[in-house]
Amino acid sequence: MQPVSVDQLTSHPVETLYHDHHTWLRGWLQRRLNNSSDASDLAQDTFVNVITTGYAGDIREPRPFLATVARRLLAHRHRRHVLETAYLEALAAMPDAHIPPPEQRLMAIEALQEIDRALDGLPRAVKEAFLLAQLEGLTYDQIATRLRVSASSVKQYLTRADRQALEAVRARLRGLHGAAAYRALSPVATDRRKTMALLLGIGMAGAAGALAFRSEPCQRLAADMHTGVGERRAWTLSDGTRLMLNTASAVNIEFDGRRRLLKLVAGEIMIVTGHAEAGIERPFLVQTADGRVQALGTAFTVRQLAGQTEVSVQKGAVQATPADAPRDARMLRAGERTIFSATRIAAPTPASADSTAWTRGAIVADNMRLADFLAELGRHRHGVLRCDPAVADLRFSGVFPLTDTGAILSMLPNSLPVRVRSRTAYWVTVGKK
Repeated sequence: MQPVSVDQLTSHPVETLYHDHHTWLRGWLQRRLNNSSDASDLAQDTFVNVITTGYAGDIREPRPFLATVARRLLAHRHRRHVLETAYLEALAAMPDAHIPPPEQRLMAIEALQEIDRALDGLPRAVKEAFLLAQLEGLTYDQIATRLRVSASSVKQYLTRADRQALEAVRARLRGLHGAAAYRALSPVATDRRKTMALLLGIGMAGAAGALAFRSEPCQRLAADMHTGVGERRAWTLSDGTRLMLNTASAVNIEFDGRRRLLKLVAGEIMIVTGHAEAGIERPFLVQTADGRVQALGTAFTVRQLAGQTEVSVQKGAVQATPADAPRDARMLRAGERTIFSATRIAAPTPASADSTAWTRGAIVADNMRLADFLAELGRHRHGVLRCDPAVADLRFSGVFPLTDTGAILSMLPNSLPVRVRSRTAYWVTVGKK
């Protein structure tokens, strides 16, 4: 965005426009975005945009005009967000060794935004053909099969793309991870045009969800501390608390003078709390999607499930509080566990001594259903791990080190009447022998 001079800001048409309509625009946006901070930012950007275009003195109906500009800016913001989300989701689905460091991810996202602008305006089929050729390395015939058109049509599409002077785009594409860049830029892979049409078609009513949405893979990559699939890591925090993250887990940390807060973004953590400074009351809290857990001098685990949170206490005690039912808070003592949602909390039950085996790099099965075992094992490996319903209720016991999940699968037929079938290394089904 161009810089705005003092003269521009204080010119009479601009001053009048801002004075008469800024409060209205901010309120209008806040009612639709349901977020005062986003509303203020977007209102400010709208006026800066109007100022830099020089149209302030020519506006006959200011409020409809400002609303139109705000919608357009929101659409651009949403487009950047969708592109970034698609790219980070694609990276998160890859083995950790292939995920670039944060600074390279930022540069890649900036490059993708530049490329997206350069490709904008191309017909859907032309853009798709160009991306398949450049990022997936497909031949004319392969692209034709993918798009369900003739090879001669593909040739015409790529010729048209060449006429749009896309050599600079090719150079930028060569520096990106092909699969992730394709998912971000392709209109087929992300269906972004449909999303944009929906956003603009409903005006601003659905914008809050679009701006606030963050997928779990993106949140994990952006978190203060995170682990990849199959990875476990431990940290010592500034207050001496020992924190360990299980596979595919993420935590944000907010320590200040009033509290010590961990926000569990995804996965599972184990905490052995440190001591607050003498004379300073700073409660230790873990926030999940369903509520909060307050430590009372303790060692405990917290796991984020789908729509629920599981808490187990190894030492000391904790208080678990559902977000929408604070009066139902429950105290858990050593050896107890519970599961709670935002609206209710279950009565405490005995915690399994094996629930923390992951902190020692293992899974312990004690007369465990095969389906439950494979669901747990699947958290520690990339790809799809399916259990045929015909063998789901088979039970077995054992201690299984997580250093080689493939070896665990290979030994299952030695203990159970099952067969392990692999379409690829990342698609495995355990079924009847």
